[in-house]
Amino acid sequence: MKISVIIVSWNVKYDLLNCLKSLYESCASCQFEVIVVDNASTDGSAEATRDSFPQAKLIINSENRGFAAAANQTIKIARGEYILLLNPDTLVHRSSLDNLVRVLDEEPAVGACGPRLVDVEGKTYPSIGYLPTFRSVLYGKTFFRTIGIFRSHYKKLTANDFDYDKLLCVEQLSGAVLMVRRSVFEEIGLMDESFFMYYEDADLCLRVRKAGWKIVYTPTSIVTHIGGRSSIQVSAKKRMMVYSSLLTYLRKYRGRFATRMFSLIFKPAVIVKEISNVFSGTITFLVSILLCNRGKWSKSLAKTKSSAIFLVRYSWRFLFKT
Repeated sequence: MKISVIIVSWNVKYDLLNCLKSLYESCASCQFEVIVVDNASTDGSAEATRDSFPQAKLIINSENRGFAAAANQTIKIARGEYILLLNPDTLVHRSSLDNLVRVLDEEPAVGACGPRLVDVEGKTYPSIGYLPTFRSVLYGKTFFRTIGIFRSHYKKLTANDFDYDKLLCVEQLSGAVLMVRRSVFEEIGLMDESFFMYYEDADLCLRVRKAGWKIVYTPTSIVTHIGGRSSIQVSAKKRMMVYSSLLTYLRKYRGRFATRMFSLIFKPAVIVKEISNVFSGTITFLVSILLCNRGKWSKSLAKTKSSAIFLVRYSWRFLFKT
């Protein structure tokens, strides 16, 4: 078996079915298996997968175990030489699997590779980045962005100047689509289950590189990434998970003491940003009502509501429990 395709899914039935359809129609020349882990979906995802794609292996969890833990379930039983971690909100283009396999077959020093991600309009989707630093995080996640402090560090993190037309070694690839040698997992261990969701891809990429393997971006392999449907369902909760996983990552690689000191600035700065979102969103909402701009009205309302929910439900836990 050449490839084991692993899909962890939660309440995205139609995206999952379209993803599976694209996989089986991708005309891969190599043999592959598909393993779907359903993380206790309530939208009929498991039943629809079983009915429409009986050739795919299906694991049904009784609770949402998060991405890393669910992925590890399948890596343990996967038979492929290469493991493809694939989000359910993706569409695999023709020959894309073969192009990823070719990189790993021809370059024994490459431990992982990923495709060009495009949005639904075919525009290249940012999928290359550098690993987070204290300064880039302050700009990207807090009110520091409003006042422009550490902007240069954030620009480096997002790799805006990356040439997406060239095959290149990179520091980090998006975990939405990532092909990893089985031997790499055997060497460095499985995914770190302390990451429930988010930053498990950054952690994996760093461990791959620390073990001496290269990570390669492959532009000839193309996958459409619809993007974030599972996380959209719980927007305020999503931000809590992002912040929590980010701090877990920083503690692991920057040290507990340094991260604790960083948190004294980071956590209050996040709260200030969320409060600012409530005020600015409310003002924008009221103005858009006066101007009868329904599009801006609904967008500002969603932003205000999300930040308000975060402040009411999660701010105490974020400040004192993460």
